[in-house]
Amino acid sequence: MKKVKWGILSAANIAFEQMVPALRRSKNSEIVAIASKTREKAERFNIEKIYATYEELLEDANVEVVYIPLPNALHKEWIIKAAQAGKHVIVEKPAVLTSKDMDDILEVLQQTKTIFIEGFMYQYHKQHREVKRLLKEGCIGEITHIKTHFSFLLQNREDIRMNKALGGGAFWDVGCYGLHAVTQLLDFKPAHYKMIAKVDEDKNVDLTSTCLLLDAQGRTAEVSASFEMPFENRYEIFGTKGTIVAQYAFRPDVSETGEAIVKVLNRDGHEQSRKTLKDDQYVNQVEYLNDCILNNIQPEYDAEKTKEMIALIESCYDSMYNLTQDD
Repeated sequence: MKKVKWGILSAANIAFEQMVPALRRSKNSEIVAIASKTREKAERFNIEKIYATYEELLEDANVEVVYIPLPNALHKEWIIKAAQAGKHVIVEKPAVLTSKDMDDILEVLQQTKTIFIEGFMYQYHKQHREVKRLLKEGCIGEITHIKTHFSFLLQNREDIRMNKALGGGAFWDVGCYGLHAVTQLLDFKPAHYKMIAKVDEDKNVDLTSTCLLLDAQGRTAEVSASFEMPFENRYEIFGTKGTIVAQYAFRPDVSETGEAIVKVLNRDGHEQSRKTLKDDQYVNQVEYLNDCILNNIQPEYDAEKTKEMIALIESCYDSMYNLTQDD
């Protein structure tokens, strides 16, 4: 079996804890190089070739695709440089912080004919196919409301997620998952939206935020995100006949059993069915991208759809009412 050769651009924790292990579990990946300004951090990955600069890795003709887990504000520069070097790209979400940045990236991707995906790994878990099957069967009737929530306790105030210049904020960091699920996975197209948030006065980033969305059919959606609450990740789809609950929608891998749970409730809130699903969303994402590269096809969730997402997140922030600001 032909394997796709990967390079890792930085020794970030998410690369060490999630992406590189997934690459090693996958059947069609080979990690050939890593680049880091700190050699000690790179050495813990046990990757044979270590580069001191990102530019050196991009010059390596053996590398076919690069993974970019850098801070959000640095993504644009290295996506463009990687594509110009002829490398395919997967970048951690959010891909960039403005839709204008995505316009610049799209231009380069079109010129270089390289493949790009934004790393919303959760969408490759089979639980979401189960949700779509249930919706298609009409088990909850017509959708009336979708609610998503993703939170965790962020206690380190010096974390880059608290740095506005680097793309910090709860909605950028975890709210984007819920917004992606609502608009891309469940195909809800918002016509109107309004976000409210509790903003840290010193850091000027949202600590807790909720965005309410309305589509042209009068259906509503609610996306909430927080750095101040216990770890929770789920979405619920309310219909005229009942509710579907994806209990561990975004990180089932860190649930108590490592499994996702999809439940159907009737209109009285009583559980009608429950399905437990085990899957490897990180490996699925990697192998999907590898297949796209090997077969020269564009991903279903491509750069154009990424631009739609970034533009919507920008609009949500533009609509934001700061609850902690004096009137």
